[in-house]
Amino acid sequence: MKVVVLGSGSIGMLTAFYLTKQWRSTLLVTNRIKQAKFIEEKGLHLLHQDGHSEMIHVTVESISTLEHEQIIDLLIVTVKSYHVEQVLKTIEASKLTISSILFLQNGMAHTELFSTISVPEIAVGVVEHGARRTNDYTVQHSGVGQIRWSYVRKHSSTVEAVFQETRDEKFRTKYESMWKPMLQHKLVVNACINPLTALFSVQNGELLQNPHYYSILKQVFLEIIEVIDIENKEQMWEYVCHISKETGVNRSSMLSDLENKRKTEIDSIVGYLLQQAARKQMTTPVLNFLFEAVKGKEKENKLGEDNL
Repeated sequence: MKVVVLGSGSIGMLTAFYLTKQWRSTLLVTNRIKQAKFIEEKGLHLLHQDGHSEMIHVTVESISTLEHEQIIDLLIVTVKSYHVEQVLKTIEASKLTISSILFLQNGMAHTELFSTISVPEIAVGVVEHGARRTNDYTVQHSGVGQIRWSYVRKHSSTVEAVFQETRDEKFRTKYESMWKPMLQHKLVVNACINPLTALFSVQNGELLQNPHYYSILKQVFLEIIEVIDIENKEQMWEYVCHISKETGVNRSSMLSDLENKRKTEIDSIVGYLLQQAARKQMTTPVLNFLFEAVKGKEKENKLGEDNL
């Protein structure tokens, strides 16, 4: 089984580490030759929550040297959402034969591209692990969770086969029968928590502890559920609060991106919601504010290039 993890950020490194334990032929693809050389020389290191570390030798390649016309059973795409379109173009140009592809991105903007993909099997996933890249060859597994995933288009059941054989208590997976509600629920959480924590420069839990932030959080939520049709709104609100509390000491990925002067995923999260609202001819002043405010922060930061 040839498994390729495309994207060497925290989630890509974490995924490649655990999959390589089972599937020695796993390939990690990065967009930087320097990082590829580091991992080749030093191995891929994982720091556990209890402080101990593990190292595993991972096959790694730069995307610029990726072998053309090779056969891949499962391609796991872990790049940021705004890189997905370019990745798909690179895949097409490389004439890769891919049986199955799994997308692990925040937001839902990338789902608009699925109709252009000729791969027989497409799946999407929601990552509930905490992970942080500490250097080019080390990832910290800061929170053990799970990957929930679902088929958009099922064919060979390759994703299922790979995850069934990848049994590790620290890298659990869970199959969901319906992909869209799964992504929508994660989108609601991300859209509520990420922009506010990024703009206020606070940890996730502060949105519940500060009554003024809590009031704004509720306003954001109420506007989102007008755009997205959520069946049990009260249960969804409780879930947003639960995630904010459970990840209380965490700094959201959007906050980390701004702090490190990287591009955020605001387009795939709030931008996607604004597109849906426009299709329904709805006005969304709160979401508009969040989108423009984060975009303003990005411009203020004079962003450099982000990595895959």
